[in-house]
Amino acid sequence: MRIRRPLPVLITLSLLIPGCAKSGKPGAPAAPSFNDYKSSLFVDVAKQAGINFTADTGIGGKRLYFIESTPAGGGFVDIDRDGNLDVILLQPGASSVDQLTGPRALTGLFRNNGDGTFAAAIEGSGLDKDLGFAHGVAVADYDNDGYSDILVTAYPRNFLFRNLGGSGKFEDVSERVGLAKTHSTGFATSAAFGDIDNDGRLDLYICYYSPWTPENDKPCKNAQGTRDYCTPEIYDADTHRLFRNTPKGFVDITKSSGIEVNKGRGLAVAFVDYDQDGKQDIFVANDLSPSFLWHNNGGLKFTDKAVEAGCAYSENGSLMAGMGIAIADYDRTSRPSMFVTNFAGMPNTLFKNIGDGFFENAADTSRIAQAHMKYLSFGCEFLDYDNDGWQDLMTADGHVQLSVDTKQSVGVKQAKRLYRNAGNATFSPIEAPEALGPLGEPVISRGLATADINNDGFVDVLATNQNSPAQLFVNRGSATANSVSFQLRGRKSNADGSHARITLISPNGQKQVDWVKAGSSYLSASDRRVIFGTGDTKGEYSAIIKWPSGTEDKVAKLKPGALYEILEGSGLKSTTPYKQK
Repeated sequence: MRIRRPLPVLITLSLLIPGCAKSGKPGAPAAPSFNDYKSSLFVDVAKQAGINFTADTGIGGKRLYFIESTPAGGGFVDIDRDGNLDVILLQPGASSVDQLTGPRALTGLFRNNGDGTFAAAIEGSGLDKDLGFAHGVAVADYDNDGYSDILVTAYPRNFLFRNLGGSGKFEDVSERVGLAKTHSTGFATSAAFGDIDNDGRLDLYICYYSPWTPENDKPCKNAQGTRDYCTPEIYDADTHRLFRNTPKGFVDITKSSGIEVNKGRGLAVAFVDYDQDGKQDIFVANDLSPSFLWHNNGGLKFTDKAVEAGCAYSENGSLMAGMGIAIADYDRTSRPSMFVTNFAGMPNTLFKNIGDGFFENAADTSRIAQAHMKYLSFGCEFLDYDNDGWQDLMTADGHVQLSVDTKQSVGVKQAKRLYRNAGNATFSPIEAPEALGPLGEPVISRGLATADINNDGFVDVLATNQNSPAQLFVNRGSATANSVSFQLRGRKSNADGSHARITLISPNGQKQVDWVKAGSSYLSASDRRVIFGTGDTKGEYSAIIKWPSGTEDKVAKLKPGALYEILEGSGLKSTTPYKQK
């Protein structure tokens, strides 16, 4: 059994750290602040860094629509390819008029100045218009021009914004490329770009929840007899959509591909080659309907293998309220396993990839199930927060009903959850307030995305919250950036390098495997750069990059403390040392 090293010594951030909150009464003790803990693993710098944004779900309207309980997401996008990740935060509703039709406040777009601060960049960006009741965001270079584009899912239609050469401006090309049509009633949630035929163009999967409309919304009451959001079972499941990216635009192949045969209340989607046959499969978390595992048969055909593979239901065979998806080789088997967030009282699920196309439910053996039961989780990601070489796990939590039984739950507002990978296929929850710090602040969270926002070699976290300010958690880490990062640039493969498999080999021969992922979490878009923690192992590392095209690049003499840019077919293109704390 490997013994984890102690938590790293913490130092002061170069980014602004909030001070103690002051009471309004002279002589009164200072009010507690979640940022006051001097030994917390993360600190929330959103407000001080200039990210002032609140997602309004429209709860102040005349009635409680079911759709209000599901948004909204956010994520990271490098608008101008300067290496500093910018932030997008979606705006679902409005506070003064009917939230489903608008007008509403604008989506938030914040440009990273590279010095720990952000500047509002929504005005004049092309995204500064009413985007409907926005839900999810997916980021990808769909046209392979070197710049990241943005897809927004919203009720009642979706939007694709093409990046105009890093200028800070985007063009709405939804109509031109065939993505403006409203499918069913338009209740779209998460989306992900992935290359289903390895032709170098990123295709698109969009989850749909239900053929819901304001007119068929159900009036429901909670145990206290007051109006509340209904449970999902009373709403029919819907068909999801699969689009193939062609030179003439996106073509809907939902029916011909086989995706149309099943319906599900879709909430999260991720591309994952779970059987490692070189073809991207698609895993979908559905709310109280069986999960999908769309096996890629080749020839643009898919078959749902979730039941056969062992990932359609929870451990006891019951339906999951599947909300978020996280993927990682958490146990160093070189196979991608899948984590799915669930409802309060239902354990979050860890589908351990045991090879040959099968999974086993490791929620209990990994100790995740026992640590979770009272929490209702949405967004989630694996992240090696302490850079020791083992993938840890974080969830964003918050209930969907306004009044909950606190005997069964911790309440409507809930803290984030952080689970530490013990290196022996088990996880331990971080529960000490002085370690959680601002992660322990109870809010109603939905989206969660990860990135190295300040390029210091440590993973940071963005969280979206309902009717509360968004949070940006900077990893306090240590003085030494004990990690190796990769930025992949595809040529024959897609420009993002999505689906490329990276094997990092340490000086002592130990291997870590990760992938440039396409889709994860809930409604959110994480950084595509891949970070490997190296722990205390010094010396020179090497890496093998296997691209979707079949091309293989090998690079050597890699030292911790830098981001390495890899160009398909050419190997190492550039080395950028991390910024010092």
